[in-house]
Formats: sequence, structure tokens, C-alpha cells
Amino acid sequence: QVGYQIRFESTRSPATKIVFLTEGLLLRQLQREPTLPGYRVLIADEVHERHLHGDVLLGVLRRLLPTRPDLKLVLMSATINIHLFSGYFGGAPVLQVPGRIFPISVIYQPIPKEEASVVGKWGKSERLDPLPYLRVLQAIDHKYPPEERGDLLVFLSGVAEIGAVLEAAQAYAARTERWIVLPLHSTLSVAEQDKVFDVPPPGVRKCILSTNIAETSVTIDGVRFVLDSGKVKEMSYDPQGKLQRLQEFWISRASAEQRKGRAGRTGPGVCYRLYAESDYDAFSPYPVPEIQRVALDSLVLQLKSMGLGDPRTFPFLEPPPSSSLETAVRYLKDQGALDEAEDLTPIGNLLAQLPVDVVVGKMLVLGALFGMAEPTLSVAAALSVPSPFLRSAHPNPDCVTARRPLESPHGDPLTLLNVFNEWVQVKSERSGSSRKWCRRRGLEEHRLYEAANLRRQFQELLRDHQLLEEPSSQPSDSYSRQSRHRERRELRRLWRSHTETEGRKRKVLRLRDGADASSGEEEDGDARGKGERGIDIQDVKFKLRHNVDELQAVSSSVLSSSQLSLLKLVLCRGLYPQLAVPDPLNSGRKDSDQIFHTKTKQGVVLHPTCVFATSPELLHAKEGPERGGTKDPVEGLSCHHQLLAFVSLLETNKPYLVSCVRVPALQVSSSLSSSSSPNPSIAFIPPNISLLQSLLLFSRSLDTNADCSRLVADGWLELTVPDAESALRLLSTALQLRASWEKLLHQLLEEPGHRPSSRDVAALSRGLLEFLRVEVPYRLRQLSGLEKQNLYVGSQTVAAAPPL
Repeated sequence: QVGYQIRFESTRSPATKIVFLTEGLLLRQLQREPTLPGYRVLIADEVHERHLHGDVLLGVLRRLLPTRPDLKLVLMSATINIHLFSGYFGGAPVLQVPGRIFPISVIYQPIPKEEASVVGKWGKSERLDPLPYLRVLQAIDHKYPPEERGDLLVFLSGVAEIGAVLEAAQAYAARTERWIVLPLHSTLSVAEQDKVFDVPPPGVRKCILSTNIAETSVTIDGVRFVLDSGKVKEMSYDPQGKLQRLQEFWISRASAEQRKGRAGRTGPGVCYRLYAESDYDAFSPYPVPEIQRVALDSLVLQLKSMGLGDPRTFPFLEPPPSSSLETAVRYLKDQGALDEAEDLTPIGNLLAQLPVDVVVGKMLVLGALFGMAEPTLSVAAALSVPSPFLRSAHPNPDCVTARRPLESPHGDPLTLLNVFNEWVQVKSERSGSSRKWCRRRGLEEHRLYEAANLRRQFQELLRDHQLLEEPSSQPSDSYSRQSRHRERRELRRLWRSHTETEGRKRKVLRLRDGADASSGEEEDGDARGKGERGIDIQDVKFKLRHNVDELQAVSSSVLSSSQLSLLKLVLCRGLYPQLAVPDPLNSGRKDSDQIFHTKTKQGVVLHPTCVFATSPELLHAKEGPERGGTKDPVEGLSCHHQLLAFVSLLETNKPYLVSCVRVPALQVSSSLSSSSSPNPSIAFIPPNISLLQSLLLFSRSLDTNADCSRLVADGWLELTVPDAESALRLLSTALQLRASWEKLLHQLLEEPGHRPSSRDVAALSRGLLEFLRVEVPYRLRQLSGLEKQNLYVGSQTVAAAPPL
């Protein structure tokens, strides 16, 4: 009668009386059932965390309560802003329940300025000084005998800070043999994260170095000591530059109390604070709500799809910045999700149902239109989960070498497609170990399982909206059906056995588990997650959820050169207008940053995980007769200017382009263009897709001079085509293709059950590919702000200009 419901997993049944679920899932239910008829009581826990979905949910429930007087809403938190929440619900009554937490001593140990960080040779603070943290370990060893159980939980702001303390703490642990030092952050593998829940041997304590993930997201038994740095790294959003920033801040007093409380769950505890009491008093009382520091595109879409009117007038608990809301509305109009009246368009209505970013949702729709749904589903799913590439594997030469065959010269989305497809192939081989395959390449398999689940969810949503046809049932003989039935019955038995027995066992750590050594990692990685007879439980779940044979058939299909071109067209159209222009002074050396400029941000660089950052030569391929290209180095004329489409902008210590795909690809030789190319995981010479034609197809606005020899795309990229006649022909063809494209897309979205004919789609695909392969020399440059101001002279009528 008590169940739970999370993404991709549910134990809910008709007999369920109490269900635990996430705020996001409840919001999805509200989209389908606005009055929530299946519930009489809603309990929202940890409301002080102020997540985006939590704040939106409270606003929706506030509107719902007058129409559902029988519905009871209970808000719970240990550090709630009582006046804010009670006032928001019209003076709702407040019940204060005394906690059962054990007494906690607070010790303030502010770090001297000279120990705040290690200073580099240029006088700049480069890394955290671990000495103040080691002093606390030494104090615990000196004051508390090893027979007294109690682990230490250290709160640090980020991964780099954890790394600095980890190195020194492991050296101290190796000398004393009284500590096992374990990191805890989101970029670790699941197996490494799970170690923090294991039990240390007698006489040994765990020292867990964590980000704020351990503040509320997880509870670790046995913690008696807390060491609080007082810092946190949070994501903020710059609506003007359209980029996310990961910045370090002082925590709030509410967060400090949450951290302190982790020391008193199982007995009297001690909280060491590496800041002064006066600093604590100066902290803000509560953290900044997420809604005030993130992009709001998905929020606006969701509110629109729920029929809640203008998001500017929505009764938020604390409203987001008006600039962020205006940016989101403008962006959704540019993407075609909202019309000029700010109502949902057919594609906007569909995007609101998809649990992904707008650009990824557009990829799915376009992939369905052009018959490229299968690879697009895999790419979209892989882009919607955290990267499977483990941070710890980047300096490992063996992992880098093993990954190399999977890297695509087209960019990161195609590399992720190669990774996913190869992983599925390994999963389908009964003799293969996907866990070992992932570890040798520095991949976190859990992310690939998530991608597979998300891919299936996308597929079902597209079928629900009749954008994909239902699969035809393949006839099979009775032996095959019986074999499959026996296999699934055995898988279900293994899963039940695991949940009843293995899930309750607690493992005992060894001293070497805290050492930075790979010798035990492989053995540990294989042991964790395995149940009866060494069965990989995640593999069991995967095979129960998915038709492995069907997935294997899809992932093993080879894309032809034309299909690869169409897939790239779909990806770039989905990502547009997120484009970056390379700086003309870039070199192809691996030891120098490749600088790019976007419409909203100058001087961005490639993220270290980007395939073009590790192989910059891909962006500096020579043009010449051997490639059929033409380029005038003096005049800047070329048929093959390079540009990158990107998924997001992220600023940490530098502004980075994240997940890039190249527009265009390099010129393909005539011998290859007329035949099928090999699998994209092996092919090096990509099919030709012209940037000039891509901009003519994608741009929101195109301004030209009288004879169309100069064009400005979306107010920032200038294209100069010396041959005016060629420019006119290209522009005329582009307008015709755009009209055909929009017509078929309109038919796909607004006429359910009447998909565009395969003949019309094939004709459009052929027309696009032929258009993209036309070679016309042109110049490309980014316009400066001053040039934009003086660029336009107004409309002109030229009698000689031919009609388009």
C-alpha cells in the first residue's frame, strides 16, 4: 500500500494508499489532471530547498486549493521561512514539532588569510590549502579514541577543492591508518559514490569530502563530526549573455544549520566551522531560490501548457527577475514555440510535453519528419543526461586511447551517438561485459542506462503524438516466444532476489578503498551492483525494460553519407541560433585555447571534454585542390568556412562552449559522395554541408543589399558573395526549401494521423542535400557593434532586381 514513483521506475499499483514522488512528476500529473482527483492529502517535504519545480508546484497548488476545498496541503522543513510560506498561503497555521536531534557542539575555526589558498608563481590563488582541514583530522585523532565510532563529513564548494584536500588527507590516512578518505560529488561513478554508505573496519573512521550533495540529497549513517567550509558553488544564469555561470558563494545560515544537523543524527556530534561567528551572523538567512538564478524557458512552456496564462502574472512565491522571463519569452518565440500573441504553437505544445530542453525537443521533432528518428532519439537522450565521460579518466592515457575510435570528427553529439551504439552492441553480446567495456574507456555506465531509459520515454511520447508509427509486430515461432518468456521470468526472479536480500547488505570498507589506486577499482567495480551468482543487477533491469534485440538492430545500422548529412542538418537546425565563430588568430596547436565568439558572448573557448579541444586539427583542415576546395587567403573567399553549433554556454574559470557540432563539415570527395560512407564512428572525411546554405535555411532574419551580394544573418554574421547571380539563385532556392519544410512540419504537427507522404519527405530531403552541396565562394565575418549601428540604410527599390 506504500509505493514510490521516480523517473523510469514505479512501484505504484491500484492498491497504493501512500506514494512518494518527485515535484517534477507531480507537475507532469497536473498537466494531465489539473485538479489531481486521485489525491486527498499532499505533503511537500524540504520546501526550504527552493528548487525550481518546488516553487512552481506551490504556485499551481495555491491556485488549485480554492477549487479543491477537500484537498489538504502540508509543507514541511527543518529550516523553513515560516512567515514567507505561511503568508503565501493566506496565513496558513504553523505546527512546530520538536526535533529528536542529539546535542551538537559548534567550534568556530576561521582560516587565517595566509592559509586561505596556495598562491601560484604569478601571485594568483590557485588551489585550496588543505592544512586547516588536516588540523581537524588531527584534533579528532587526538581527542577521541578510535574505539569511539564516528565519521567525519567535510563540506567543500566543488570538485577542485575536494581534489586539493583529498590528496593531502589520503597521505595523512596512509601514515596513521586510522582514516579512509572518500570523495562524494556528482561526477564520480555510482560505484565510487556508493562507498560512502559502507562501514569502516573497527578503529577506522571515514572522512567524506563532499559538495553540498550531502546537505540534503543523501543521508549518511554514522557521521558524528561535520567540517563546514562555509562555501558552495551554485549555477546562475546571465540572460543577456545567455550563459550559465558556476560561481562560489558563502552559504546561508539555513544551509549552515542543515550541515550542522548532519552531525547529530545518531548521537552527540561536533560541527567545526572554518569561518568566524561574525561571518555566520553576516550570512543571508536563506539561500537564493533557484527560480531567480536559472534560465526559464522550460518553466514558461510548462505554465503555458497548463493553461495558467501569462507567466509574468503567475503568483510565484518569490518572482524571478523580469529580465529572465522576458528573455525566455523572446527565446521561445525565436524557436517557434510561441506565436506573436505568446500562445503555444503546435510545436510548442509538443515541446511542453517533452522533459528536455527546447533545442533537444526540436531535434526529436525534426528527426521524426526526415525519417531520422532512431539516431536522433539516441543523440537527444545522450544530450539530456550528464556526460558519461568520467572526469577522473581524462589524464589516463589508456582510457584516452581506448576512447579514440569512438570520437567523431563531426563533434560531440555524434561522439555520444557512437558511444551509445557501441555500448548497446556490447550489451547484446552475452559473453561481453559492458561494465568492463565502460571502465576501460572511462565511461560511467549508469549514464548510459539513463540515456537508454530516456530514449524509450522519448520514443513513447513521439508515438503518443503520432509522430512515429507504432512498430509492426514481427511474427515469431513458438520456440522463440517461449525462450523469451523463460528469460524474462528468470530476470524477474533475479530482480526480486536482489531487492529482498542483496539490497539490505552493508559492505565493509578496506583501508585501501580510500587510496588513489586503480588496483582495487576494477575488482570493486565488478563486485558492486552484482547480486546472486555475480549477476549484474543493472543489466537485469536493462533487459527487463528494453527489447534488447530491437535496440541492437537500430544501433548497428550504418548511416549512409546522405543520412549523416540529414542527421547533422537536424542537429544544427535544432541548435540554431546557438552558433560560434572561430577567432581568425586561432592556431591548431593542442597547447593553446581555440577562441570563439557567439552573438551574445565574446572570447569563449572549447570545453576540455569537447572532441575539438582534444583534436583541434579537425578545425584546421587544409583546403586545396586535393579536397576540391577553393580559397583565396588574401580576399578571405572560401567554400568551407568553419562554424560550431553548441548546446550550451558554461562559465567556470573561463566561458566554455559545451557539446559542439561542426557546421559545415569538410568537403567530401566525389568518389565518397556518390557512395555510402562507412559507420560514422570510423569515417574521418565527413559529407559536405555548406555554412552559407545552412544560414540561408536557418536564419530568423536575412538583410541584403540591392543585388543580394551582401547578406546579414540575424544581425551579426555578414556573408559576402562576389557573384551576385549565384547569391540570388541560392536565396531563391533557400526560400522555396524553407516553404516546403514548413509545410511538411505543419502537416506533421497539426494533422495527426495524416503524416506527410514519404514521397514529399524524400523530395525535400533530396532538395536539401543538393542545395547544401552547391559550392559558392563567399566571405564570412562577424559584425562589430559599431558596424551594426551604421549598417542599414533603409529599404531600396532596384528595378533590375529579379523577383525571387
